[in-house]
Amino acid sequence: MNISTRTTRNVSAGVVATIAAWSSYSHMTHVARRFGEVAEVAYLLPLSVDDLMICAAVAMADDKRGGRKVRLSARIAFVVGILASFGANIAAAQPTIGGRLIAAWPALGLLLTVELLSRSGKRDRRPRSR
Repeated sequence: MNISTRTTRNVSAGVVATIAAWSSYSHMTHVARRFGEVAEVAYLLPLSVDDLMICAAVAMADDKRGGRKVRLSARIAFVVGILASFGANIAAAQPTIGGRLIAAWPALGLLLTVELLSRSGKRDRRPRSR
């Protein structure tokens, strides 16, 4: 992979992750406050979800880089974080299909981005024509 491809991939993934984190933080804080959580906890709770997903993504990347099969606990932790983010995003959304779909998008985008980066494509076994 050349430098421009790697840079484009990393910047794009960073943008998706930043949008997902910001959206998740906003929605989760809103939902926690609406359900009576004290402000101190409501403002820290989203960080526990986002940091769980960061730790899981780093663990998956470390496993792949080390030539190991990605550990199940890392995948489970990432999916749990995504589900918490989905739940908060949807709970904070306008009670319409459109509102819920738009609110769910950042978490789905992050999930797909991590999956794209954590899995390599299959080798093409066909001979290359020259």
